[in-house]
Amino acid sequence: MAFFRRNRQIISLTLIVFLLTGFVTFSARDRVAQTFIELWIQRTVAPIQRATAFVVYQGRSFGRYLAELGTLRRDNEALRNELDSLRYQYNLLLEDSRESARLRQLLDYHTENTDLDLIMARIISRGLTSWQHEIVIDRGTNHGVRLRDPVLTHAGAVGRVVQVGATSARILLITDPRSGLAARVQETREGGVVEGDPANPGLLRMANLPHDLHIEPGARVVTSGLGGIFPGDKSFLIGTVLSVAASPDGLVQTVSVQPAVDFWRLEEVLVLRMWRDD
Repeated sequence: MAFFRRNRQIISLTLIVFLLTGFVTFSARDRVAQTFIELWIQRTVAPIQRATAFVVYQGRSFGRYLAELGTLRRDNEALRNELDSLRYQYNLLLEDSRESARLRQLLDYHTENTDLDLIMARIISRGLTSWQHEIVIDRGTNHGVRLRDPVLTHAGAVGRVVQVGATSARILLITDPRSGLAARVQETREGGVVEGDPANPGLLRMANLPHDLHIEPGARVVTSGLGGIFPGDKSFLIGTVLSVAASPDGLVQTVSVQPAVDFWRLEEVLVLRMWRDD
């Protein structure tokens, strides 16, 4: 009742319009010509009829818009879910493709070097800091890995086994300052010890070399086989010379070396079984 009281003027006007429209229609159904009153009523109520028809049309259009909006939202959500699924599948395929490429390189190296007894291993942990350059692999004594076995990739030397368990092993990388690896400059055959550069994490150095050695940037540094880590009958690339700096007194020089292996992206390695009697 309160609704009718608040809107009684609008309701009354609407009823009058419908009554007048009905009256005009009823009175003119058997006549061709319209009377003055009928014409006046039609002219009076025509704007209201047009407004009413417009409101009805807009209401229907708005209803269709809401229905289409709901459908669009559902379609959009479905497309988003499908896009997320496609992105996930793409990432999986991309990772599989990159892993296949890496493993193919290691497999090709293994195939080309049948004289080497190699074990492929995955890195399951790493500790790459300025004071510790180590990784842990998923192969151990159960797979033939032994203490001090050298570790490498198709690109070059990686490090050596310093701790081994049944199913895993810890590798000290050549970039660790504690690591010392017998090496030589391939072009000049001059030897020295390569170790991690504590002043430049990730780089190597050959320190205390005689001042009269002529070593050019770009020269290749390889394993020499001395020290009993890497075999002596085969050289493995360690890196390339970046720069050569003389000591303040000019008596010795230090060679900075860029490792051949990208240790930050390293995911798989090869362990070279040496079958030592420790």
